[in-house]
Amino acid sequence: MPDGGVGRHGHGPGGQPWGHGGPGGFGPPGWDGPDLHWMMGPVAVLVTVLVVTLVFRLVRAAWDRARREPVRDDVRARWDAAVTRHAETARAYAEFECDPAEVLARPALCDVTWPATARFVDAFAEASALHTETYPGAAAAAGFIRAADVAARAWTATRDAAERARWARFDAAERALLDQAVRLLDVAQESPFEEERRLAYARLARRLADLERRTGWAAPRPVTASLAARARPLLERGGGRHRRAGDAEPRPAAQAL
Repeated sequence: MPDGGVGRHGHGPGGQPWGHGGPGGFGPPGWDGPDLHWMMGPVAVLVTVLVVTLVFRLVRAAWDRARREPVRDDVRARWDAAVTRHAETARAYAEFECDPAEVLARPALCDVTWPATARFVDAFAEASALHTETYPGAAAAAGFIRAADVAARAWTATRDAAERARWARFDAAERALLDQAVRLLDVAQESPFEEERRLAYARLARRLADLERRTGWAAPRPVTASLAARARPLLERGGGRHRRAGDAEPRPAAQAL
């Protein structure tokens, strides 16, 4: 075998045996291949840039979509509903205070010494104080929403309780005055005779005044003012003739009460 040649049986040049991975081993020289570590840095940077770009695009798309869609203000919607509810409570309360039939049917509802009525009056006053003509912002609106809801529930509860109580707080003589007042109101509302209606309203006003002197309970001012106005003769009210055409002399129904 020539010198420098490749020997047989695993011997290398000069008769030296090949080891594992090179001279002195048991095999041909090893080959580690090209070093790829230098590529890891650029690849990592490229992947990072792609991920950041994708996240940025997703966030930008969500932001654009949110700007295009109208933002729903739940507090504003609830404030609008509370304004409507408070107006309904105020209207129902005003209608009660102007209706003598309702006042006579539920006298406890206009008695501020009665606990249920006192609770409603306080709740209604608080809601009215917090009411504003325009939306006041989320914090102030939340306070009004709560107060309007409390007032509405207090009105319903107080009205129901007053209907159940009816005349329970009055003694027998006082209930007799209330009964006379109810019958006088029926005459005043149903009689076809102007003079009889006027007389019934006048006597009804006196019965309520008697009841106030005896018990301290007083009908609402709108009711008493209305009764006083209706008790005056037509000429005093600027209504023309003292008696309407076709009216006969008053029947004795109102005079008997």
